[in-house]
Amino acid sequence: MLGFFKKKPKPTEIRSRVDYNVIFDDAVVDGIPIERLELGNLHLPSGQIVVCDPLCYPDASPLRQRVKPGHYPVTIYIAQTEDSGDRYAIAKLTFSNQRADKWVLALRDGEDPAQLQDEDDFFGFPVDAGLGGFFDFQTGLAYNQFINTFYQQNPDGNLYTDFFAALFQQNADHPDDDGDWVNFTLPGSDLNITMFHSGYGDGLYPAYWGMTDAGEVVALMVDFLVFWEGE
Repeated sequence: MLGFFKKKPKPTEIRSRVDYNVIFDDAVVDGIPIERLELGNLHLPSGQIVVCDPLCYPDASPLRQRVKPGHYPVTIYIAQTEDSGDRYAIAKLTFSNQRADKWVLALRDGEDPAQLQDEDDFFGFPVDAGLGGFFDFQTGLAYNQFINTFYQQNPDGNLYTDFFAALFQQNADHPDDDGDWVNFTLPGSDLNITMFHSGYGDGLYPAYWGMTDAGEVVALMVDFLVFWEGE
């Protein structure tokens, strides 16, 4: 009789219901044109990746999954919406030319898939400055030292207003725009951080590993919920 009451096995991974290859392959999704923006390469000396709001949470923990150290391209997929203008919908870090067969929720240490009760639940990263970012864990250590030094030298300063705003402005489409992204190399190093606007702004956003059926990691992407929020 006890066999009828066996517990369901705990999930070891959470797969997205969305096939993101649709966005990567097509020029138009759900009637919305998609524009690609290449931000350049990201240096991953340790292969431990941090996904976070780099202004508010620079000391965020890295993702559990590691990748081979190297330099990898970062691409933004911009949804050219009719009502809200251009919105950064997806940020993608590509490790291989292979096509992903599945998209698996990226987790940090301490995040247990069994804790997610509903199919729409996810572990994500908070955004409070309207920005997301990718960087290596080793870069993050140096970046936090950079921030500490900045505030030691500028006790009343603001990291964005007094430093990063000018760098973002360099990548603005028009002179009167603030700019939506930057690929910032820490002074005196080869360590860099990519920062980019987050969809409709502040919120909680998931990251997914693009993987083959054989388990090879081919990409990491952030979904800023421009297309499927509320579904």
